[in-house]
Amino acid sequence: MKVTILKLMTSVVLIAGVLLVFSTPALAQNRAIRVKVTDENGKPVDAASIKIEGTDVFRVFEGNRVRTDRRGEFLQLLGQQTGTYRVIVRKDGFEPAFKDNIRPEMGEEVPVEIQLKPGSDFKLPFEMSDADRADYQRRIEDQKKRQQFSAAVKKHFDQGVALFDAGQFAEALAEFLAALETDSGQPGILARAGDCYLRLNRNEEALDAYDKAITLDPMDASLYAQKGVVLSRLGKAAESQEMFTRSAELDPKGAAQNFYNLGVTLVNANDMMKAADAFRQSIAADPNYAESYYLLGISLVNDENQFAAAIDAFKKYVEIGKRADQVQIAKDMISALGGS
Repeated sequence: MKVTILKLMTSVVLIAGVLLVFSTPALAQNRAIRVKVTDENGKPVDAASIKIEGTDVFRVFEGNRVRTDRRGEFLQLLGQQTGTYRVIVRKDGFEPAFKDNIRPEMGEEVPVEIQLKPGSDFKLPFEMSDADRADYQRRIEDQKKRQQFSAAVKKHFDQGVALFDAGQFAEALAEFLAALETDSGQPGILARAGDCYLRLNRNEEALDAYDKAITLDPMDASLYAQKGVVLSRLGKAAESQEMFTRSAELDPKGAAQNFYNLGVTLVNANDMMKAADAFRQSIAADPNYAESYYLLGISLVNDENQFAAAIDAFKKYVEIGKRADQVQIAKDMISALGGS
């Protein structure tokens, strides 16, 4: 019995030895890359897509399963074939990043740490086609030219601002146009030129300047507001109203001014009820926007059903209004409408 147990134990040891002999080379005869991805705060980034490609011998590891885990890690076994590799990492909301010249030795697991910065995706230099590279080079050259011109542009711009503030609108316009000759792609300078045209009553030219500025910077609320002013001068009430509304949507903080402008446009178009709505929106955005109370009262005085609301608006203007002449008119209107 003892002999049988001894033989059995010997067999188990031999089997274990055989397993050890065969399993150790299987692990040793491999290469691996372990990727660790973090954000700018050092926190792990999970579900980041990983692409590992050979740069000397073409091999690519990618796909839906090639992603980091909750620890921001991913392990890729490369097999026995020698090679130099590049690791590319992407995730929505971050700029792509990569590391190359990674050359694992046999039995080695090379750690690769990559930090992602917030941003959007773009093509990395080695991913660009010839057309992409030509376009990239063109943009770099344009940027260099702008940097070279920036001193001259700034000089003309600063002089233009000083002249505008001094009320010398024609002279200011000349400076802004000189700046645009050097760099025509500056929406801020185009807007300034538009302001000069507006002060000089050159409305069509002002409209053209604001349109060009909006094309370059379609998210600037002030450009739509200024365009609305020009359209109002040109008698294009509906288009003017559309611009002021757009401006208010883009800049909620400036909504009081924009809805006030919209209301003025509607008053000029003799659409008093819509004007009253615009002034109410202005007041909702800023309860201390005095001029909206005054014009709200003016908008309501022709409708006897709105006398009470008109009196309330005028009373508020008397309380917070800054223009003495309008304060007196408001008092007179309160009296005429039967208010105390």
